[in-house]
Amino acid sequence: MQVIVIGAGAAGMVAALRLSEKGCKVTLIEQGEIPHPRAASFDQHRIIRHMYPGADAYARLVDHAFAAWDRLWERLGRKHLAETGVLAVSNDPDDWSDRGRAGLDRLGIPYRLWDVAELRRRLPQFQFPDRATGIFTDRGGALFPDRIATDLALALRQSGVALVPREKVVSVDSAVGRVETESGAVFLGDRVIFSGGAWASKLFPDFAAALVTYRQAVLYVAPPAKWAAAWAETPVIVDLGGESGCYILPPADGSDMKICAPDHRRRGDPEQHAALDENEDQAIRAFFRYSLPDVADYRRLYMKTCFYTIAPDDRFQLQRRERLILFSGCSGHGYKFAALNGEKLAQVVLGEADLEATAKLLGGYD
Repeated sequence: MQVIVIGAGAAGMVAALRLSEKGCKVTLIEQGEIPHPRAASFDQHRIIRHMYPGADAYARLVDHAFAAWDRLWERLGRKHLAETGVLAVSNDPDDWSDRGRAGLDRLGIPYRLWDVAELRRRLPQFQFPDRATGIFTDRGGALFPDRIATDLALALRQSGVALVPREKVVSVDSAVGRVETESGAVFLGDRVIFSGGAWASKLFPDFAAALVTYRQAVLYVAPPAKWAAAWAETPVIVDLGGESGCYILPPADGSDMKICAPDHRRRGDPEQHAALDENEDQAIRAFFRYSLPDVADYRRLYMKTCFYTIAPDDRFQLQRRERLILFSGCSGHGYKFAALNGEKLAQVVLGEADLEATAKLLGGYD
């Protein structure tokens, strides 16, 4: 079977690798480099966690995601995950973290509660209100997408996948599996997978009609020397309580420290709005001014923008149109499931998994 995969994000790369291993002749087309530094699935790190307030189906799916990553580590020959544990801080009843704790209880996922004294002892670089409670899960931490993508690209080449970088797809004929690029190159496949993330609206406006593309800026910093030892022991933080969610990936396993405020995002086009605004550094720091009182002393290393799609209810989208399979797996939380999504896409193409059942599974439906 000849399969064309459009989009060299993590899910597309894993799908291409698994299909090649099953004997398919696979061509992977990417409008940028392979791996693509501007893709949503290319960054120093992404979070994998069980806490999913109000989305128990996704919380349950995280165990399957861990298993899929383990299969990928075995295939790549090394592991790109720092299991730091994951911390969420609740300041008020029924806030995001408190609702997440209720979900952990429903699903029987183990966690530990840290009172404010424990939080202050373990994380002296932070300032916590007296009412704060920490919710810590041992399992989870930071995936390293840039390392994963680099190793996947090597594995794809070694497995015989034809990599076609710097070719922008301009049309797909789903009836015959014909794919044409901006340069005029034409590719024919028995099956075509589109996994192009934030670029979906360019090729498939009807599929992307329900998707909203967001532009997110993230800030990489170096902490003050006095806190270096504390940060070396700090878990991934997914929420600090309060009105705005803030998350932090510590400098784990040789990576830099990243701080991000999900509320600091806006709708954007990846081809038009990649540039950073002059004040974005300070805007992101402002979200941390109460929890990290000396945030101004954290030296800026660099900033970047990434783009991702949000679907209704944050559900992944999977559709079939004749020879074409359309997948949108960003939805703001997609990377932790990338290895699983890629495996499932390959199984659907091979007829090993039912598309409707897979769409329900990946869509987070109970």
